Amino acid sequence: MENEINDFVEALARFVEQELSREPDPVYSQKAVKIDDARNHIFRMMEPARTDESEDLYALADLCRMDEDNLQAVPNRGRMLRIARNYWN
Repeated sequence: MENEINDFVEALARFVEQELSREPDPVYSQKAVKIDDARNHIFRMMEPARTDESEDLYALADLCRMDEDNLQAVPNRGRMLRIARNYWN
């Protein structure tokens, strides 16, 4: 089960990182990530949208944190790990 959680976090982090390359300032973004299938790592972008955990929808800004060294938004793996526990607990 731990491997599945780690695989999910890595897949979601890659997906968010790709979106950040297109949308470098997530604070003002109206985009959100929809988790269609956590076990198969199927994600898609929704716009406009905001976080609604009951719908498996997470605002892009909620999935990021500020890297203080580079002053850039990066995927927040801690948050993603907490989201993963919703599917594997």
